[in-house]
Amino acid sequence: MRILSAFLLLFLASNAFPQAVFNQTDETNYTLGLQSFRQGDYSTAFQYFREVMDDSLNQRSAESFYYGARSLFNLRRYQESVDVVDTFLAHFPSDEHRFDMVYILGANYYELGKYSKAAAQFVVAVDSSGNRVVRDQAVASLRTLVSFNLSFDNIESLFEMCRSRMSSVTVAIGFARRAYFSDKLADADRVLVEFRQRYPGTGIGSGEVGKWLERISADSSLSRAPAKIGALLPLEYGSGVGDRLLLGIQLALDNYNATASTKVGLVLKNYSGVMTNLFSDMLSLAQDQTVKAVIGPVYSGEVSALESIANQNKVPMISPTATQVGLTKGNSYVFQANPDFKTRAVAMADYAVNVLHAKRIAILAPSDTYGTTISKYFALRLDSLGVPPVATSYFESGSTDLADPIGEIKAAAARLGEPYVNIGALNGQQQEKIMPFVPPAFVDSVGHSNISIDAYDLFGRNPIQIADSLGIPDTLRDSLGVFDALRSLDAIFIPLTSAKDIGVIGAQLAYYNVKTQILGTDDWYDLNQLSNNQLYLDGIIFCSDTYFNTSLPAYTAATDSLAQISDVDFNRTVSYGYDLANALLNAIKSGDTTRASLETALRSQTYDGLHSAISFEENNSNHYLHILQFKNGNIIDLGEVNAK
Repeated sequence: MRILSAFLLLFLASNAFPQAVFNQTDETNYTLGLQSFRQGDYSTAFQYFREVMDDSLNQRSAESFYYGARSLFNLRRYQESVDVVDTFLAHFPSDEHRFDMVYILGANYYELGKYSKAAAQFVVAVDSSGNRVVRDQAVASLRTLVSFNLSFDNIESLFEMCRSRMSSVTVAIGFARRAYFSDKLADADRVLVEFRQRYPGTGIGSGEVGKWLERISADSSLSRAPAKIGALLPLEYGSGVGDRLLLGIQLALDNYNATASTKVGLVLKNYSGVMTNLFSDMLSLAQDQTVKAVIGPVYSGEVSALESIANQNKVPMISPTATQVGLTKGNSYVFQANPDFKTRAVAMADYAVNVLHAKRIAILAPSDTYGTTISKYFALRLDSLGVPPVATSYFESGSTDLADPIGEIKAAAARLGEPYVNIGALNGQQQEKIMPFVPPAFVDSVGHSNISIDAYDLFGRNPIQIADSLGIPDTLRDSLGVFDALRSLDAIFIPLTSAKDIGVIGAQLAYYNVKTQILGTDDWYDLNQLSNNQLYLDGIIFCSDTYFNTSLPAYTAATDSLAQISDVDFNRTVSYGYDLANALLNAIKSGDTTRASLETALRSQTYDGLHSAISFEENNSNHYLHILQFKNGNIIDLGEVNAK
């Protein structure tokens, strides 16, 4: 891209800028560019601005660079936008838009994944811009980078770059939040103390910094608490599953310790996903007699590896996320808070047969381990209910053409009989009887031809019963063409490995004319994907381990409390840690302060959590799930079930 090729030659030999001259052509190009920019046509806008940028210095040069950089950013041409910003800052250092351009430069670096460079630009914008809007945008962007994208070393280096109270407090508090919810408590304390030394007086952030320092100090006293909860988690110092679980656990402890006369502490072990660390950390927690129960580890294989340590030391170990079947069988001190694959399959099979009264059910599943495993449990449950699946067919996750597996299901279902009515074979009296269901002109047009109509299209639900009541003969076809409608299937169970398959599945079922109730599991719980494919998927029913009733005061209180200590939303993973910690704290509050009494209490109580109920009455494994439906653009909770 040739930008300012002639213009730059005027400045390379001198720091003094020649006076800008008026150029009517550039004025016209700038005006047309600005008009296109405001209309959202950024490609056309940039072409006009580029004409001005490539010309010699004139009255619209600086503004064209400014809008040109923004146009390129909106076009996602980030590196080109960086080049334009760099040129602008080099040659218009005093322009009124200079700090806007600094912010745009940071935004470009962010999109390019250059987070350290982006953060540095945002700090400059915060420290130097007199434009409040730009400064506020830079503060928000800086907070996001510190919370989610930068390493701890990067953040500490960034803190040293800060030259204003606003940027310093943004980085310091963001660092403290992340460091606190990891194993870097001392680092959080050190950075906060340094901020207070830089800015000893009252002002922006002094109150929040003081609260965090008090919090860290109070946690030191909790290390001497007679009862503690152990947390055995893999931390990534950001948005990993372990970090989110820890956030929920700490939130529950905060709320409990705020009013409890006898405090409960936390012993954190970060095994970082390393198996050798996992064993030594669990052994350390088990041998600490003040630790009454352990939340973690995260994955099913890790739980299996540690079951002997939990049982030998008689310390309750509760995984908040593991879903493998049989993890807790025969292990009195091992608990599973997240329903396993079998429970999810059983819940959907029971709902299909007992609530929807479905008799003809097919299975369409991914061919991976998850898909085949959960399909097996679903089919076994159907068999036990006396409704064996009509067909089971598999597809490779990520496939865009499901002609073969859908064809297999249609063929199997059709063999059970798909009802059709031959209009041409009906006598006059029979034709009169179907008049209420179709326009008279339709009967007249096909009455003397040999045309068969899908009985479901003719009569709607229960077509065979309606035809019998009217004395209308129907024909059960035992084979269907590729695009013939399949209506006689009552439901089709489709567990997904990834929500990315949602659009393909919905479109393919519609394309091959499969019209039935879709049933699924957790990976269907993606409102964006469902909304984008509402035409095909409206009415789908699926199970989920999580559903938030946002109208509950307890939910509002939890989200408000979380907002005071973190920028992370109260999402599914945070709620796992929060609800499980609360279940333990409820038992401790009731007097179950020994490992043995906690183990008994866990198996006898049901805790009504925000994401779902938690109960370990059946084999130390939770069996509570929500049955949800996507309807008219919304997710509806059809009820919570205990799928034992």
